[in-house]
Amino acid sequence: MGMRTGRRGLIGLALAGGAIALSGCGSEAPSRPSTPSRTPAQGGSATPVGGDLAVSKDPTCGCCGGWIEHAEDSGFTVTVDHPDSLDDVFAAHDVAADVQSCHLTRHSSGALFVGHVPAPILASYLADRPAGSRGLSVPGMPVGSPGMEAGDDFEPYAVLLLHEDGSTSTFAEVTRASEQYF
Repeated sequence: MGMRTGRRGLIGLALAGGAIALSGCGSEAPSRPSTPSRTPAQGGSATPVGGDLAVSKDPTCGCCGGWIEHAEDSGFTVTVDHPDSLDDVFAAHDVAADVQSCHLTRHSSGALFVGHVPAPILASYLADRPAGSRGLSVPGMPVGSPGMEAGDDFEPYAVLLLHEDGSTSTFAEVTRASEQYF
């Protein structure tokens, strides 16, 4: 006998899924690993390059706070802006909805970084910026990404290259949590 789900049940499931997805944006930053590895995701020898980062985020988002700590620990100087509307910030920088996340970061070089981009990958991009690119994105909020740590839980994810023409391609695949730290 099959189980039937009415419209109310489907709406309830959708709301519950949304609540789970946004649970990383609570008021407290998730705990971070105590001894991170220093291996970049691309297997290279990227080192911290520093520079100024300007982060636009919701003031209550703890996962963004965790990512900011990750960036600062990796040698970046970070300033934070709490705009009235992140949608307006994404629109002003022509960031498509399918590559958005919970915050937008602008580097002093003009590069854009959307979401929880690991510092070694960010540094690798800045050290050898691909022609025709404008930045990187980690769409959504993958469990275990910097700022989204949840114990030993980790969800592999792709870091997308944002091309000037609006298209994307894969810049890096993060398959292990240790690939996210210097």
